[in-house]
Amino acid sequence: MLGRMLAGWLSLRANSALRCYRRATAARERGDWARAVHWYRRALAQRPDHAEAQNDLGVALCALHEYAGARAAFTQALAACAELVPAHVNLGQLLQSEFRDYRNAIGHYRAALAIDPGQQQAITGLGVSLYECGEVEEAIACLREALQDSPADALVHQFMLFMSNALPQRDRQHWYAEHCRWGRRYADVLPRYTHTPGPVRRRVHIGYVSADLREHATANFIHPILACHDPDLFEVFCYTNSAEADAVTGKMQRLAHRWRAIDGLDDAAAAQLIRADGIDILIDVSGHTSGNRLLLFGRKPAPLQVSFLGYLNTTGMKAIDYRISDSYADPPGVSDCVHTEKLLRLPRTLWCYRPPEDAPPVSELPALRRGHVTFASFNHIAKLNPRVLELWADLLRQVPGSRLLVMAVPDEGAAARIRRGLAGIDEDRVSTLGRLGRAGYWQQFAAVDIALDPFPYAGGATTCDTLWMGVPVVTLAGDYGFSRSGVTILANAGLSHLIAQTAEDYVGLARGLASDLEGLTRLRAGMRERLRSSPLTDASAYARDLESAYRDIWRDWCGVHD
Repeated sequence: MLGRMLAGWLSLRANSALRCYRRATAARERGDWARAVHWYRRALAQRPDHAEAQNDLGVALCALHEYAGARAAFTQALAACAELVPAHVNLGQLLQSEFRDYRNAIGHYRAALAIDPGQQQAITGLGVSLYECGEVEEAIACLREALQDSPADALVHQFMLFMSNALPQRDRQHWYAEHCRWGRRYADVLPRYTHTPGPVRRRVHIGYVSADLREHATANFIHPILACHDPDLFEVFCYTNSAEADAVTGKMQRLAHRWRAIDGLDDAAAAQLIRADGIDILIDVSGHTSGNRLLLFGRKPAPLQVSFLGYLNTTGMKAIDYRISDSYADPPGVSDCVHTEKLLRLPRTLWCYRPPEDAPPVSELPALRRGHVTFASFNHIAKLNPRVLELWADLLRQVPGSRLLVMAVPDEGAAARIRRGLAGIDEDRVSTLGRLGRAGYWQQFAAVDIALDPFPYAGGATTCDTLWMGVPVVTLAGDYGFSRSGVTILANAGLSHLIAQTAEDYVGLARGLASDLEGLTRLRAGMRERLRSSPLTDASAYARDLESAYRDIWRDWCGVHD
C-alpha cells in the first residue's frame, strides 16, 4: 500500500515537472527568457536531476546575461548526466566567452568530442580556445577538421584565416590562396547590386561598418577620423554591428551624421539599408576579425568598397576594391600580388592614434630604482611563438640581471609554455600576469623599461599604448601587413632606429637600449611630446590624407580626370 502511494506521488511530481518544462519551452520559443527561467526552476524543484532542464535553464540565464547562474546550471546538468553533449558545449562556450577560462573550456569541448566526434560547435570552440592559450598550430588544425565536416561554415573559415597571421612560418602564397578560397566560396557567389557612375557629388557619402564603435582597442583609431572629417565634403554614416554600447559609443555617435544599428539585421537587409542611404564609399573596419560583416560587403551595396584599419591583410573578396595602407606597412611591389584589393597607400601613416584619456602620467625609469632592466611583452599570447621566445632568451642571457614580464597570460599552462620556450633562463627572472582591467593594464607600464614586439605578428594598438607610456618598443620588420605594423608606428614616431631588419639586429638593439640608462631616461621623458608632434597623433592632417584618397577613388569611379 505504502509503495503504491509513493509511486503515485512520484508520478504526480514527474507529471508536474513535465508540465512546467513544457511551459518553459513555450516561453523560450516566444523569446520570453525571464518566464522560461521561472518555469525551468519550477520543473527542477520537482525533478532536480532533470539534466536537460538544467542545461536549458543555463541557456535561458545566458540570454539574460546571468552568467554565474548559467555556469552553475550547466555544471549541475553535467552532474546529473556527464554525457550530455549540449551541456559540455554550452559550458565550454560560456567559460570561453564570458569567463576567459580557456583551459577549462578546452576540457569541456574535448569531453563533448569524446562522446560525439563530429560535434561542430565543440570543434570550433576548441580551436578558438586553443588559440587563446597560444597554441596556434593546434588551433588551426582543429578548424581545418571542422571545415572538412562543414565546408559551408564561413565563420570557421574566417577564424582560421585570422589565426594564420600568427604562424611563425607562414607561406604567404598558400594563405593568400586560402583567403581567395574563402572569397570564392562565400562572398563572390552572392547576388550583387549594380552601380552606374554619375556626376561627382560635392558631399561624398562615407559609411563605416564596425563592431568596435565602443570601448575597444580599435576605437582609438576610428575616433580621430570621425572627429576630423570635413562636413562640407563628406557625410558620414556609421553602421554598428554590436549590441554593446558605452560612453565611447556615445561620443562616436555624436560625431557621425547618421548612426545605424545593423547587429540585428541579416546581410541582405543591412545591404538594402546601406543602398537606401546612398553610400558612395563603404569602409570595412574589421576584415576577418571578430564581429565583421564581410558577407554584407559581398552584396556590393556601395559602388566603392574599402578595407581599412582592423585587418592588415587581404579579404580575398572581389567585392572589396581597395585596402588602405602605407608604404611602411606595405612597401610598394612587395605585397600587391597577394591582395585581391588594390592597395591604396596613404602618404604618411596607416593609423592615427588618439591617446587614451585614462592613461596615467609617465613614471620614472624603473631600472634606476631597481638596479636592473625589465623587458616586457603586452601582446596576445598567440603571438609569442617558439622563435620569439628563443630570441628573448638570448637577449636575457646577453643582459645580465635583466627581467622579463609577460602580460595577458591566460593560465598556468600557457605560463609553463613560455618558461619552456625561455630555455636556460632562471624562472625568477620571468614573471607572467593574467589579463587585467584598464587600471591594472596602465599600472604595469611603470614597471617596464623596454618593450619587445613579437614577430611575425607584430603589435598595433598595444605598441601605441606602450609608446604613450614612455616605453620604447623594439620591432623586427617582416614582409608586409601584420608583420610590419610595428614598422609603420615606429617610423612615424621618429623611432626608426628601433626597427630591426634581422634577428641579430633585434637582440642587439634591445641590448643597446638596456646598456644606456641615461639615454633610456631621456627617451622615456620625451616620448609623449615626440608622439604629439608626429603624424601618429596629427588627426587633422591624417583626415585630410584619408579624405584625399577617398576623393581620388570617387572621382576615378565617376570618370573625372584632371
